[in-house]
Amino acid sequence: MLLRISLILVILFGAGTIFLTQKMARDHFSAIRDSRDEHIKGESQQKTRADKSEREHTATKGLLATKTEALAKTEEELTGTRQQLSTAQDNLAKKTAQYNAAEDRRKAIEAQIAKWESTGKTPEQIREMIAELKKLQDSIVALEEEKKILNRNIAELDNKLNLILGKEDYVVPLPAGTKGNIVAVDPKWNFVILDIGADKGMLEGGVLMVHRNSQLVGKVRIREVMPNRSVANLMPGWKLGEIEEGDQVLY
Repeated sequence: MLLRISLILVILFGAGTIFLTQKMARDHFSAIRDSRDEHIKGESQQKTRADKSEREHTATKGLLATKTEALAKTEEELTGTRQQLSTAQDNLAKKTAQYNAAEDRRKAIEAQIAKWESTGKTPEQIREMIAELKKLQDSIVALEEEKKILNRNIAELDNKLNLILGKEDYVVPLPAGTKGNIVAVDPKWNFVILDIGADKGMLEGGVLMVHRNSQLVGKVRIREVMPNRSVANLMPGWKLGEIEEGDQVLY
């Protein structure tokens, strides 16, 4: 009997142990399953957050690229606007200068008109006066030219008269500072051609010194005067060297 009771107790204890062990195993498995589910849920949440972050990052990169492109376009527009402004300022400066010049010209013309009006003359009368003034100026130029010719003739006649009279102390007057060049030499007949004539005030009998490199090489006396040339003879006793074309004559 005691053995049976003991056996029953042993069986009951074993059954309780098995039950307790199974219960603990079920609880452990349940905890593991719950932990696994929680881990899977956490990973899913992390993946969701990661996907969201990736989408936000992609959107931010796109927005940044758009902003960068917009900024570059703005910089380009700003540069173009600055260039246009500079060109406009240059054009304005030119137009301002042109305007100021035109305004000054207008004022000058108004001043001239005011002067004409103050004379009491009509524009037609002013034009007639200007035409008459032009005629007078032309007449003055012609008279001055005639005066030069007359003075030239008087000087030539006076010079010829003095040469005919043969005054010992007479020196043919030539313009002070006269300079010319020998353009031809005839050593056989002992004369030279000068590139100065009546146009430079040369007179028959005038004496000129011949120079080469600032050295005196002789003297010549004018024998014949033409409008822009003169013929001169080499003066005996004054030939200090060979006279050559290109030598300079001075008075």
